[in-house]
Amino acid sequence: MKVTIIGGGHNGLILSALLAEKGVKVTLFEARDKLGGMTDTVEIKGVKISRASYVLGLMPEFLIKKFGIPILKGAVFQTFYVNGKAIPFWRDKEKRVKELVKAGEKKYPEFEEKLLKFKELLNKKFTFVKSPPTRQEIREEAEKEGLSEFIDTPAKKLLSEYISEDYHYFFIYHGMEKSSAYVIAYYFSPDWALVEGGMGTVAERVAEYAEKLGVEFRVNSRVEDIITRDDEVKAVLVNGKKYEADVVVIATSPLVFYNLLGINVKLPVSRWRKYNIILRNYPRIPKPLKGYEYSLLDTEVGEILIPSYLDKTRNGIVLETMGELENVKELLGIKDEDILYIDKIDGEVSQQLYNLPFGNLNHLPMTDDFLFEKRLPYITKYKNLYLCSAGTYPGGQVTGIPAYNVANLILSSLSG
Repeated sequence: MKVTIIGGGHNGLILSALLAEKGVKVTLFEARDKLGGMTDTVEIKGVKISRASYVLGLMPEFLIKKFGIPILKGAVFQTFYVNGKAIPFWRDKEKRVKELVKAGEKKYPEFEEKLLKFKELLNKKFTFVKSPPTRQEIREEAEKEGLSEFIDTPAKKLLSEYISEDYHYFFIYHGMEKSSAYVIAYYFSPDWALVEGGMGTVAERVAEYAEKLGVEFRVNSRVEDIITRDDEVKAVLVNGKKYEADVVVIATSPLVFYNLLGINVKLPVSRWRKYNIILRNYPRIPKPLKGYEYSLLDTEVGEILIPSYLDKTRNGIVLETMGELENVKELLGIKDEDILYIDKIDGEVSQQLYNLPFGNLNHLPMTDDFLFEKRLPYITKYKNLYLCSAGTYPGGQVTGIPAYNVANLILSSLSG
């Protein structure tokens, strides 16, 4: 069997490796001149930055171990900083809960207990699946555990019942306020960590693994069309040349092939922006954050990460932030003369750089319009065409879960 994968992001790469392990002949086409998609490390002035995605936290541990992805973890994975007060989020649950209570969040222990219980339910029954579960299916299981509020209640409303408003956006992203509280559990993880050498290391390790198993990677190879006949995929057209395939997998945003898939989605260009900054010296850390500067700093001006504290392979002092640049500079006492280089990407840039329609980091928004059964399935109306990306269930971030699920579907079709 010949399988063609379109898109060399982390899901495409993981899928290629899992199929090749079972003896499947795999060719992967990537439009860019390098593999990895948004798991991308670039070197600027000899210094490594994670240009797009910058932390790893939702990928199953068995995939991290399989591909030998080097993880860097400190005792604190995230630190809240608001109104001049720092609240470290310890990996150790007992210490973490104690810290929140000390900060005045008396209902936090009850909240996290329910949150982790609901997340465990999702992991156990609704993660490794053949198709997206319906909202009702998850609700029925959640009700048995007394956790239906995570399905039936909007995220911000649920947070208001347990957490002070100052801390709501440490648990959800802007734009998710009205989404089901499911998204709180989706993103919550004490396993957020750095990848040594930047996020591009994820792609490098998986690609090395797959290449040893015979996967053929073709970069600078944009798939222009998918050729079908009688509701069956026959070939792909790459740079004007036809390549036949028994199975084709779209591992890039499904919106790239919206005409073929019948997806009629019109979205505004995403308004996120990320700055990757190379500094001459470490910035001036506010006193309350001393000792936690290596963690992900969740501040009133946005997320800030200084990976160089833990990752000495970066070859320089790197600051990566989703915050407003001038506000971040003010918070950390950074002057213009302290900056060696600034790299900025946003929704518009990512459309060009990563072939990402509308610049949406999750391919489709993590809102109720695109959650549960409303997110795209892995199987399409075409007999041998599959979808495998953050645009499919369960959703955004660097997880590899769609790749794992699609690999199992393809392999099970082979066996009978």
